[in-house]
Amino acid sequence: MKSFWAYIYLNLAVGRTAHILWEIKKLSDRIRKNRKKLKGERKQILWLHDQVLEKVEIKGRDGIILRGRLLKHPEAERIVLMFHGWRGRWDKDGAALAKELYEKKSSILLVDQRAHQTSGGKYIGLGVLERYDCLKWLEYMEHRTNSSLPIYLFGVSMGAATVLMTSGLELPERVAGVIADCGFTTPYEMIRIFAKKYFKTKEIEMADAVNCLCRKKAGYDLKEYSTLEAMKNCHVPVFFAHGTEDMLVPYKMTIQNYETCVSEKWLFSAEGAAHTGSYLSDPERYMGELSEFFRWD
Repeated sequence: MKSFWAYIYLNLAVGRTAHILWEIKKLSDRIRKNRKKLKGERKQILWLHDQVLEKVEIKGRDGIILRGRLLKHPEAERIVLMFHGWRGRWDKDGAALAKELYEKKSSILLVDQRAHQTSGGKYIGLGVLERYDCLKWLEYMEHRTNSSLPIYLFGVSMGAATVLMTSGLELPERVAGVIADCGFTTPYEMIRIFAKKYFKTKEIEMADAVNCLCRKKAGYDLKEYSTLEAMKNCHVPVFFAHGTEDMLVPYKMTIQNYETCVSEKWLFSAEGAAHTGSYLSDPERYMGELSEFFRWD
């Protein structure tokens, strides 16, 4: 019986087939809890869809097709690669920030992470696999853009874990910084937390069973890598952001990442903000501190 529930949980956690059900639940939860902020966010999503977006495509190191949308600024001063979160979308997670980044003369690549939307793949990698996808996107953008322009990596939720894990690898010299908004620490710990919250079961036993299946089905171990390991080897500046009332990814995880990070760093704490709500809680302060940290003004 445990193996049955572990298989169900594996599919819910990292399987592509569970995406539609999760999207319906997430949308209903957001509408119920956050109506006012959703109205403002919707305007920015509509703005994004009104822009001229070039559809782009690469191959991951395992051969999976990865797709994204490139928004080019005619007077670009930087490139920003944006990675959405778990069960997220390119036009929702961080879309509001995309508009402000564009107004600050940024060209933006909005990525469909593996096993999401138009990109291929059967399983989500919770950052473990996506860190190598991020490297491939960096390689692609280096060839596509002016070599004098600095490149920044932005991620929200699992996207934050993706860019943080990537920053622990050898990066191209053009990478000038990372923006990690409400990222977690380890995939295993998130699976354990979800098992306790949603399955009301012995979370460690369930997490271990899911990890066993993850190795067999998805080809990676939930304990294989973490943002904490990456932060010990990070050599680019990192802007951390997180809402103190995040009920999905604990706020303390960003604190752990921040404290472990050995490079130049900044912490933006959004008092009372929920998951992915840091920017929307105070856009002016968020962009002000971000610009100050990276010296964009």
